[in-house]
Amino acid sequence: MRGLRRIVAGIALTTLFGCGDGSVHACFGDAAFCHIAFNPVARPGPDQTVASGDVVTLDGSNSTPSGAIRSYAWAQTGGPAVTLTDASKARATFVAPAVTSSADLSFRLTVVNDANQADSSSTQVTVQPPAAAAVTAALSLFESSLQPATAVASPANGSPNGCPSATADLAPDAAVAQRGLWFAARSIAIAKGVDTEDSSAFLDASRVLVATANAGAGVPAQIESLGLTLLGSLSQQLDPALREAVATRLSGAAMLDDPASLLSGSSEVTDAKGVAIVSTPDIEAANAAAVARLLASRSQCVDALRAISLTSAGLRVIALAPTNE
Repeated sequence: MRGLRRIVAGIALTTLFGCGDGSVHACFGDAAFCHIAFNPVARPGPDQTVASGDVVTLDGSNSTPSGAIRSYAWAQTGGPAVTLTDASKARATFVAPAVTSSADLSFRLTVVNDANQADSSSTQVTVQPPAAAAVTAALSLFESSLQPATAVASPANGSPNGCPSATADLAPDAAVAQRGLWFAARSIAIAKGVDTEDSSAFLDASRVLVATANAGAGVPAQIESLGLTLLGSLSQQLDPALREAVATRLSGAAMLDDPASLLSGSSEVTDAKGVAIVSTPDIEAANAAAVARLLASRSQCVDALRAISLTSAGLRVIALAPTNE
């Protein structure tokens, strides 16, 4: 009986703590089975979308069993050639190459365990030109931190990375202007095929905003009228009821004298000293600045101080993006 208890105790302890070499966790007496190793599983991480010039990390550290992986080997298997740094470690890096259109790069991770057993798996990195990556960043913000707060049940609406809403604490005039920019940018993105996601969530949020948001005055109200006009045009076929609600909201509303200037990039909205529309004599420099602001936003949470700037930048890059046929 005592011997049986010792065997059971040995099995239990080894099952809990292993054999110290990543092997099968069941040992009888002299641990006869302690050196039967688990097959390794290579886990190269999820697919990624990045911009040219980004430093990209390929992360295979979740490969299992973690304590028994003897070697890691990363290899590029497709796309424009890049130089991998630390290709023999769990995490490898490279600089995303310059591209003129989106390019897919594929990488294979091979892991080998202490028993010389191997496994391989692949991941893909899509590299976009900076302007296209800025559009992607803008669309992500518009669906999260930059979505007008009254369009959702909770004003604390945040992005997938846990950042809080950047619009919940905007001053009334800024909230009206930001809402108009948001209507305009998202309507154009859907109409041009730049935003390929299901438009129903945007239309639902717009319906709530049109029905409940307070109207503004002055320049903010004119900016909102531009956004509502574009929303009405988009919803004519997609949501006739929303189109009628927009038409009612626009009845008697103040309009911008030169809405085309915002859409062509020759002017932009700022709130540095109250909401205003300012000219941008150097359009190329303004475009580059908008791209840079949006790309920088990917690595940090957006606050209310940058809500107008980033929404205006998003409208700029989306309006200037090529139509996706």
